[in-house]
Order: sequence, then structure tokens, then C-alpha cells
Amino acid sequence: MKKSARSSSWTGVLALSVLLLYLTPFCAQEDEPGRPIGKISIKGDLIVMELDDGALGKTNLFNLTGRTLRFTPEGSRYRVESGALQWDSDFGPEADHPEVSLHQFAFPFSGKSWTSLLVGTTGSIRFGTSEKDIRPDPYGRTDGGISLGRFDELAEAASTLIDSAPAICVFLKPRMAGPHYVKELPDRVVITWDLTDPFGNLLDFTWFKTVNRFQAELHRDGSIDMSYKEISAKDAIVGIYPAHSGNEKAPAAHFSSLTSKDGPFAVAYESFHYLAVPRPQDLSCTVIKALGDRFDFLAYYSDFRVDNQEASPPSDGPLESNIAGIGPTHHFDPASRCTQGRFQLGFDHPVYVASNEMQDGPPAGAPVGSVHDITFYAHQLAEASPDGNPRPYNYAVGHLGHEVAHRWAAYVSAKINGETISLGPWPHWARGLQAPVAFPYQMPTEASTLGGGVWQDNFDGTYTQLHDGYFVPATGYSYLDLYLMGLISAAEVPDFFILKSLVPAGKDTNGHPMFKAERTKVTIQDVIAAEGPRLPDVDHSQRKFNTGIVVVVEHGQSPSHELIERANGIRQQWIDYWTTVTGHRSTMTVNPR
Repeated sequence: MKKSARSSSWTGVLALSVLLLYLTPFCAQEDEPGRPIGKISIKGDLIVMELDDGALGKTNLFNLTGRTLRFTPEGSRYRVESGALQWDSDFGPEADHPEVSLHQFAFPFSGKSWTSLLVGTTGSIRFGTSEKDIRPDPYGRTDGGISLGRFDELAEAASTLIDSAPAICVFLKPRMAGPHYVKELPDRVVITWDLTDPFGNLLDFTWFKTVNRFQAELHRDGSIDMSYKEISAKDAIVGIYPAHSGNEKAPAAHFSSLTSKDGPFAVAYESFHYLAVPRPQDLSCTVIKALGDRFDFLAYYSDFRVDNQEASPPSDGPLESNIAGIGPTHHFDPASRCTQGRFQLGFDHPVYVASNEMQDGPPAGAPVGSVHDITFYAHQLAEASPDGNPRPYNYAVGHLGHEVAHRWAAYVSAKINGETISLGPWPHWARGLQAPVAFPYQMPTEASTLGGGVWQDNFDGTYTQLHDGYFVPATGYSYLDLYLMGLISAAEVPDFFILKSLVPAGKDTNGHPMFKAERTKVTIQDVIAAEGPRLPDVDHSQRKFNTGIVVVVEHGQSPSHELIERANGIRQQWIDYWTTVTGHRSTMTVNPR
């Protein structure tokens, strides 16, 4: 996944496109030079990076469980104090949409009295916007409340929400899901959330539902209570954001220590967050300056979480491709990543050791998820394995395989009858692209890890999607991918096609989705006509690659046994994955020396 800007299980066309946007190269902080942020040592075949003291700042984890915050108006400002939990166990009816209309009173906030408000699934309340004006959040969901950018760090986003005012953040945490309840009384409206962190997917930090129950009471006199009954999550934005004049400063608070004597505050918020997200160029420079320019790829794994809502990071790579014919790759200046040109791509930030991705597979009892969760395929993967055990670290090698492939794809177009057509939304293949895997990793039918699908022509104007381009379970590379990687010749790429104007047409007897669509034939010569030939060609392209597997720890710490064990498991599986999906035409070493 490449990230184009720093800015649960999903189903359907929109959901797939959202995931593919996630797997995108990182283009923020572009060519700013990297600098070492830690010291490097070697442990076996792993690289150990011990961060400098304070390199990623400090955490500020949620500490208000079992407490109630009261915001008491004083003119246009508020005094804030933390007290014993006040909890209304009668939630009232579950809300089936974001908009709430008040019938018994008007709530005074931000210089106005409101009889309607929008309640966001992810823990916020918004004023002055109607339900019809709500835009989907970065995950394609119509949340209703405040929506953050997909890769926004909570530590930074909290101070910018003053521009989204007027709003109240009771426990604003992206990607949360679950019901909320609304009960109006003569003197107050009570809003209660019962949410879980996202779970089961490679983007997630847990295999199981979590419990996050919190409540807001908006009183007729303008006071606001925020109560936290049971909170599993440790990061969120909490606070009030009335509209401001443009000159109002909004310093962060520490709510647990405030009393009614403090303030009053025009805006009051606190960001609860993990360590800051490191700059990818700092990570690569730390490794390369210590060990030399000997790595094509770098993957980072850590004992700590960073301030990001997704467990699987996007990728980052140098600028100036020395390869022609693969389209506009849009990477970065090699010097900014401290490479002479050997280093080609790395993770944007480390993967946390306790996330789903760093585990060899789902634990016993993990609930079966959707077709985009590894749990859905447990039986099929066991049957496909010689020893009856699914291949370990499916999420990890699927993610690595996807990110590394962004070195070469998916950026190309095709020129057909004089017209240039896109084969994707950049940098992934379009859903309707016929992209079967040449050398499957573990399933009989796989679509490219970079998108597209495996499509069956029913010869009646409909097409059946036998496999989609979501790389769970881990999948390999299409013929087009392998050509762009320099591992097969143009003559070895069979003709393919792209489907456009997809219209759902039910499902076949095996439950595969069917679509009516317009089919356009594509050949590799059409791609060459648009992009030029791939150079170096198959006879002169790079075939041997080296990945550095880096375990990252905080200052003064040593990597845990769990981190070492899992990183080594991923290392071993990555070598096997690469050999298999490249048809033994390329080798991957994981050698730090």
C-alpha cells in the first residue's frame, strides 16, 4: 500500500477501493533529508534499532476510565473538572441514523441554541451541519460527526479541530464501530456509545471485539458531562470545540488534573495518543548509515505502537526510477533516504508486535470474519497445505508482497486504437482488470496482490468474479506484474482484458458476485505502446534482492522474545513467499551483513 499523502472488515466495491487507497506510497515530507534517530546492532539475521531518547516523543494514554468530566459554562467559556463516574444506565432507544432532533429544549453551545445535532459513530457530536451534507469518511462510512484524515496523528489533529467547530469530541477515535443510543429528557439529552475497535483484519490491532462504553449528557443550562464507564482503547481526542473568532488559542489540557478553579477556557481538549510516527527517511537513514547501502527493501517491526489508527503501514521509496517502461512511479530523492540508489522501498513506520499482522495466524476462538479476513479461509488454507496447517504469517507476507510490488506497479496505462486508458486507479489495478496470478502462493485461484481480479466470462454479457484483489489471504503477482518487475518477457504475458461500467447482477451458485460489464481487450503491446518497453529487459533486470528486517525498540530497551520470534518467523516466510510467487526466477535474502 502506498500512501499518497499523510493526510473492520469491508465489503463491496467502495470498501475494496478504500482498502486499495490505503495500500499506497507515502508522499508527505517528500525530499526532506533523513537523519539517524537511533543506534544499530545485529541479532542473528535481524537488525536491531534502539531509538535515541525522546526520538518519538512521549505517549499520553487515556486515563479517565471510571471518571466523569464536567464542562460548566461561564459566559462563552468553560470550567472543567474531573469527578467520580456519573452514569445513566438507561440508554434509551438505539439511534438508526446520525441526526438527532431535540423536542423538549434547545441546547446552548457556541453562541447559539441548537434543536438538532449530528452524532458520529466514532465518538463525536457536530452542530450546524445537516445529515444530507455528510460526506463519507476515509473508510467509506457516513459517520455523522467529525472525520479525521486517514493517516492523521491524534496528537496533531486535536489542535486543528478548532477549525471544524462547533463540535464536541466525547471520545473521537477513527475506525470504531457499534451502536449509539439517544434519550431526551426535559432537562438534558443523553447519548451513549457502545463501540469496539476494528478487529480481525490485517489493518487491526486485535482479533476480538473490544468494549468501549462512554456517554455524553448535554444539559439545558449548557453544561456538558462526558462519562467513561469502560474503555479498552488508549487513544482518542476528548474535548469541546465551540466556534472561534480566528484569534483564539487552544492550548491542550490534562483533564485528569483540572479542577473548577482552572480556566475558564474558550476551547478545551486533550489528545490521548501513542508515540509519534517516525519519518520514513529517518528510519532508512538510521539503518543505511550504520550498515551500508546494502538493502533493496526495509521492513520495520516494533515493541511499541505509534500514533496511527492502522496496524499495517504504507510504504515509502526513493525517487528517480532507473527503470523505463513501468509508468510514473513518483518516488523520492534517493539522497533523502541516505542511499546511493540501492535502497528501493521501505515501510513508512513499524508494525506493532501485538497487531494481527505480526502473529502467525488467528488465535483459537477468533470469530470468523468476512471474505477479507484470514479467518474466513481457515478451512481452505488448511486443505491446501501438505501438513494440514495454513502457512504462517499470512497477513505479514501478504502486506510485504504488496508493498514491495509498488516498486514497479501499478502505474501503467494502455494505448488501444489510439486511445490511452488507465488500468487502475493509481497505484493499484482497477477492480475490473483481469489479473490472475502466474505462480499462486497458496490458493488455486489468486488475483494480483496489487488489485484487479480473476474474472470468468459467462458469454452472456455477465462476468463472475472468482477472486478479488484484496490480498487476504496472501496472493502473488500477475503476468503483468512480473513483466513490470523484469521477471518475464513481454512474449510471456497472455492477453487480458479490463471490465468497465460494472453493474451487479447477483451471485452464482458458489456465492461469487456477478456483474454486467463492458469488456475491452488489452495486450502487453498496448501497454508498451503507452509506456515504452521495460528497460532493463528480462535478460538484464535485477534478480537478486535483499530485505532488511528491522526490530525497533525504545531507548534503553532490548527487543522482547515475542518480537524476535515473530520477526524471524516473518523473515523465513518472506523468503519462501518471494521464491514461490516469482516462479523461482528471483531470490530474496534477508541478510543484515
